Amino acid sequence: MAEGLSPELLDVLRLSLKSSADILLALEERPRVPSSDHIRELIKAILWHRKFVLTYYALIALIVALCGGYGLYKRWARLGQQRERECVAALTTSSSSSSTLEGSATPPQKNDPAETTPLLCSPEPSTREGPALLDRVRSVLMHQPRPIRALTSPRNVLPNNGTTLTVLFFFALNLFYLFYRVPLSETGVFILADRAGLLFVVNLPILYLLAAKTNQPIKAITGWSYEGLNLFHRRLGEWMIAFAVLHMLGMFATWYAILRPLGFTLLRYLTARVVLLGISAILSYLIIYITSIGWFRHLYYEAFLGFHIFFQVAALVFLFFHYPTARPYVLATFAIWAIDRLLWRISLSSRRVIASLEVAPDEHTILLHCEIDLRKTTFGIRSHLHHGWLPGQHVFLTIPSMGFKYRFQAHPFTIASPAPPRDSTTTSWPLLLVIRSIDGFSHDLLKFARHHQHCEVTLDGPHGGIEALEAARGADRVCFVAGGSGIAVTYPLAWDVRVKQDLQAEALVSSRTVYAGGQRIIPAVRECGPLTEPSAYGHFWVRQDPRHDQWISMFPRAHTVKAGYPGDVYVEAPSKDDGHQEVASIVTHTFDTRRPGLDGGRPDMSTELWHWVTSVPASRSSSSNTLTLGAQPPGSDRTHHGSSMSKSKSDDNSDISRRSRSRDEKLCIIVSGPDGLVRDVRNIAAQLVHQGWNLEVWVEKFGW
Repeated sequence: MAEGLSPELLDVLRLSLKSSADILLALEERPRVPSSDHIRELIKAILWHRKFVLTYYALIALIVALCGGYGLYKRWARLGQQRERECVAALTTSSSSSSTLEGSATPPQKNDPAETTPLLCSPEPSTREGPALLDRVRSVLMHQPRPIRALTSPRNVLPNNGTTLTVLFFFALNLFYLFYRVPLSETGVFILADRAGLLFVVNLPILYLLAAKTNQPIKAITGWSYEGLNLFHRRLGEWMIAFAVLHMLGMFATWYAILRPLGFTLLRYLTARVVLLGISAILSYLIIYITSIGWFRHLYYEAFLGFHIFFQVAALVFLFFHYPTARPYVLATFAIWAIDRLLWRISLSSRRVIASLEVAPDEHTILLHCEIDLRKTTFGIRSHLHHGWLPGQHVFLTIPSMGFKYRFQAHPFTIASPAPPRDSTTTSWPLLLVIRSIDGFSHDLLKFARHHQHCEVTLDGPHGGIEALEAARGADRVCFVAGGSGIAVTYPLAWDVRVKQDLQAEALVSSRTVYAGGQRIIPAVRECGPLTEPSAYGHFWVRQDPRHDQWISMFPRAHTVKAGYPGDVYVEAPSKDDGHQEVASIVTHTFDTRRPGLDGGRPDMSTELWHWVTSVPASRSSSSNTLTLGAQPPGSDRTHHGSSMSKSKSDDNSDISRRSRSRDEKLCIIVSGPDGLVRDVRNIAAQLVHQGWNLEVWVEKFGW
């Protein structure tokens, strides 16, 4: 049977290398004889799966549209909640009494709750005793397991369960398209190999679309973060390598079963044009994969970047001439890459500015300062930095003056300074980048900054979404958690949340020493604290060294900072005419991991966040200035002493009622930092969601 099929399969092999139009033309010109019926059936199967894989795009588009619809629904819900809070704030503020305490918060006195509490805006107390099924599901999906050493490298971590299930679904979808209607026969090996190669090129545009850094359409539709899309990009790249290897092995099996008996030696087969181009393309993508592994990317970033660009261009050229059916997909892939890298970055978003370099007191961090001239946006579109930026966005930094090879390197950094005020007449605004010296470019920049105070830089941006910002604005209570240089993400977001929108243009006070008119100017700044109750707003910063507080050189004026909750009235202390600018801190807790003594060491962020969430601000429901703690986190042995041991039954009922109302509030936690810190925050949030708290977590972490 195999000997009888070999000539037919050889004919099929020749025809399969043609485009679909050429195959149909060849079949029409071929005389219709009974011996060719089997060939026609095989060719029909090949033509069928070339059309079948196109439904893959339709299914992906449907999934993205559904996710985008759900994200749009959540945005509308946030806007509705925000309008409801504004209604509460307006009604509550109008009935609040002024405080007579200097520099403190006094909650509004409610002699008659029926008269002062709005009927339509106040939430009803929750009567739910246990978590709903939806809370249990959200808790499981939010949980992030620890790395499995047998499956993950030290540089990689497992994502949360929700992301893992989504990745597995994506993988199962590819397996379905790989094996669907593949016959279990000798001809099935060839059809499976051809299907694997076809799936490889079909996934190419999606692979490059997931890797796009600028104006990412999937990100704009779904609201997923760049880091989340980059995870799908890496997993899809790994599957595509498996498809390419399967395609190559299947074609080698076809050579062994069909061509070898007909006199085709292995050397003749390998040197054939179509085979040589295919092997070259596979080797190019294998090099890209190997140099993209976490440990290589971390140790040899510049080499990874160079290999990534060079071999992907080479691989696309090899694929274009290897397989006629692949050409439309290769052209679409190249168009995505060209629009992302060439058109937008070079001609639209890149701008050159003069920046000053400063080595921070810790001697391992570079602070890059520059002043950005602001212009009006066109139709509200921010196409470059001169149109401003939003909190949490990032730029790509290039410093040509460091050397020839650095002209072609663009490294991403989050903008650590507050965003320019919206709808303001401000003509310029400072931009700050906090760059930790690790190795490669950042280490070379540290050495460069020690001998150069000013240089010309190219900034490409701004890039990044505003989903975390919208979540923070739409929450009743918000907490920011920063690990190390993660403060560059959380500080601008916290500024936007805490500083009054109509006063942001005049809120900025810089403590940085500058030189103007030949004189050294050292601004005098006096900090007066966070001006809010810890449970109403939290901003935790875990850092290694107390000297890292010098990374922050921009503070809001005290009178521009919001109170903890609508209705809380703050009266500023009388201004002292001593030349000092009075500013407020928007970082509420700092933890120095390398400080000796009891105050040092790594904090238990799980316990800290548990108490922040379960602590209900007294100003929401009583006139007491003390905080009431809810249930303790698992494993916590914290006990209360003194007055808390003799609390009356009415106080207990008041605490339960207060926690019930608090569980109906929308809580938001935004974290940026090392993988261990992110995992701790996610897992404690998952436990709180399981208990019924209305809580969501946003992780802002940028990486290649």
